[in-house]
Formats: sequence, C-alpha cells, structure tokens
Amino acid sequence: MIDIILIGLPGLVALIVCIKRSPQYAFLNVYLPVLLLLPQTYNWNISGQLCFADTAILPIATMMSYRCWRSWKWNAMDVLVLAYVAVTVLSEGINKGYKLGQNLALQDTCAIILPYFAMVQTLRQGKDAVVAFAKRVGVALVVIAVLSIYEFRMGVNLFTTLMDRFFPAQPNTVVFRSGFMRIQGPYGHAISAGAMMAIGFRIMRWLEWNGEWTESLGFLPLSKVRFCQIWIALGSLMTISVGPWLGAAVGAIAVWLCRARNRMQAILLLTLAVVLVGPPMYSSFENYVSVDPTVARFSGDRLQEDSAYRHKLLPAYIPVIEERMAWGWGRNEFPVIDGMASIDNGYLLVALTFGSYALLLQMALLIVPTLQLALRSLPFNREDTEATTAFTLIGIYTLLGLTLGTVWLGAAAGRFIFIINAWSSAWLKDCEIPAVSESRAPLEIPNQCRFRRIMS
Repeated sequence: MIDIILIGLPGLVALIVCIKRSPQYAFLNVYLPVLLLLPQTYNWNISGQLCFADTAILPIATMMSYRCWRSWKWNAMDVLVLAYVAVTVLSEGINKGYKLGQNLALQDTCAIILPYFAMVQTLRQGKDAVVAFAKRVGVALVVIAVLSIYEFRMGVNLFTTLMDRFFPAQPNTVVFRSGFMRIQGPYGHAISAGAMMAIGFRIMRWLEWNGEWTESLGFLPLSKVRFCQIWIALGSLMTISVGPWLGAAVGAIAVWLCRARNRMQAILLLTLAVVLVGPPMYSSFENYVSVDPTVARFSGDRLQEDSAYRHKLLPAYIPVIEERMAWGWGRNEFPVIDGMASIDNGYLLVALTFGSYALLLQMALLIVPTLQLALRSLPFNREDTEATTAFTLIGIYTLLGLTLGTVWLGAAAGRFIFIINAWSSAWLKDCEIPAVSESRAPLEIPNQCRFRRIMS
C-alpha cells in the first residue's frame, strides 16, 4: 500500500498545482523535478506499473489537452513520435500477446506521448518558458552532482538507498574504477547519468550564450549559469563514462561548426584533421578493442574489457536480428549469445526487442530533426537566439546519437530524449524565418552618396 501512496503523491501534487496555477506551471515545477530527481525504476505494484513521473504527467497532460488541443499544429516530429510508440506496442503485442502490448501502450503513453505533448505546449508559451525549463534542468543536475559526491567516494547511492526501504530493491549495477564508484544518481546507470550531465552542460551553454541567468551568486564571484556549468562538469567526471564524454566532445564540435564565422573554413579544417589523425586513431582503437574481454579482465583494464565486450556485441547478435527482422523478439525475450546478456548498445537493443521498423524510427527521431534544425537555422545570424537554440539542439542530438551506441539510455534518461524532441518540435513550429538575415542584409547607401539623375 505504501508504494501506491508514494507513487501517486506526485500526481496529487501536480493536480493541485494545475488547478491553482496552470498545467504549464505544473509541468515545469512538478513534472520536471520529479523526472530529473527521482528514480523512475520504482513502480507501484498494480495494473500499469506506473512510476513517479507517470502519475505526475497524467493530470498535467489531461488539463493541458482540454485547454490547448485546438491550437495544436502537426509536424513531422509529432508523426515520428507517435509512429515509434505504435510500432513498439505492436511489436510487443505480436511477440508477447495483447495484454502485455496493452501494458506497454499505457507505459509509453505516460513516458513518451504525454510528456512530449506537454513539453511542446509549455515551450510554445514563449522564450520565458524555455529559459525556465533550462534553469530547472541546471538546478536539478547540480543537486544530483552535489549529493553524488558521497556516492562517488563511499559507494552509497543516496537516491536509491531511501527508496529501497519502500520498494523492492532494484538490480545492482555498481561499478568501481580507480577506487571510485561511477555515480548513477537517480538514472540507474553511470552512462545514463553521464549522458544527462552532457545534455545539461549544453543547455547551460545555451543560457550563457543568450545572456540568461547571469546574476551573481552573491557568496561567490560566479554567475549562476557558470556555477551550474562547473558542478555539472564535475558530475560528468564522477560518472567516469567514456561514451558520453566522446559524445559530448563530438557534440561540441558540431556546435562549433554551426557557430563558426566561416563555416566552410571550419569544415575544411575539421576534414583535414580527420584525414590526418583519423586513420592512426582508428587503427589504435581497433587494436585496443580487438581482444578477448576475459583477457582484458585478467589484465586489470576494466575500460578495455568494456570496450572489447561492446566490440563483440554487434557481429554476435546480427544473426539473431535477422531471424526476426521486422518485429523483433519482444522485451527480454531474445536469445543470449555467448553469455552476453547486457546489450550495451541502444540501437542493437531496439532492433532485438522491437525489430527493424522501430530501429529506423529511432534513428529518424535523431536524424530528421537534426537536418531540419540545420536547414531552418541557415538564414539566421549565428549569434541570434533562434540560431543558438537550433545549434544547441544539434549538439545534443549528436551526443545522444553517439552515446546510444555505447549503452541503452533507460529510465529518466531515455524519457529525456523525447523531451529534447519536444523542444525541437516547439522550435520548428514557432520559429519564423527572417526575410533577410542580419548577416546578409543589403548594404544601405546614404542619400548623399547616391548618384543623381541628370537631365540634359
């Protein structure tokens, strides 16, 4: 009974805030903190198996849809999100029966569709709503980074220790490196936590570029946004997650290319660097990962062991995917090859679980908005706030695309991908392309310098 009360509490709070303030206010101040700060792996033990964020979004999205559904403008992102959910639910129904397909439909509605819809409607209220969203992400990740210092040093996750008193304990994925625990926070895995920190850092950079949250802390000679950047970077370091670090680096390069004064020159420089440095780096990487994971384990190099394990996953599981190419095997039903039960690749896991249609849609949810954002941002001056929003989202999609190749982003991290999709969708729906950008404005000739027509 206690689990039902605790899981239902965010929903009750969200309902009260919706009535007293507004659904948009409740989304920013109830749903987002619940999503970012509470572990979403704990569920109530009744039909639907809803978690904290699920009950929080239900009253918000219900009241928001009643007020806002007439103003909804459809775009490609909306169709892709709905298609992805439809395909995964259909796959689950085909593989495991109607009842389990129905359960997944309810879970995906609460985890994907309703938050996506509510996020789009909230951000379409204007720039202030987007800034408020970014600030709440920053504050939540700073809280996680500060509290996770204890987890990093002592090996105790404060976010799950308390919850385990009221819910069945979740599977333990504790991993130590160099004598320190890789922090997970409320996200269930160190790589998921690392991905969230990388996303948060990009969002803090967006705030800084737009001149937001520059007020001093008072007790420190730092602005609030710089304070958040420092703590989020420290949180990322405590995850000791190479995949998100690489994703963040490549995402930063993508943003640098977008914001470069001379993009063609920047692209040429990057191409030259890749040509010169790429082949030897790739050769070294292949030599590093082309070993037996067991050998790497005995040598004491845990990073090499993990890299070698991931290197073996794809060729080992391709025949399994080919057996059920269209609809996959269903959740936790695919055969385990060579004892490799942990599928540390988000794309591979989707293909195994839901099939190739779901995989194509998952990739489209990353690639299509990236291309749309790049094309739509071209007419803007590179310092324009609209352009910096597009560039930030492009960087986030880039880091997500790479990180998903190293691990499955589940729980809150997996849900946050669709929050980013919603931000992109809201921007694409409301962004107005200028007729002539500032950077391409025609040269104005003063009246006194114009040629006069002389009549003879």
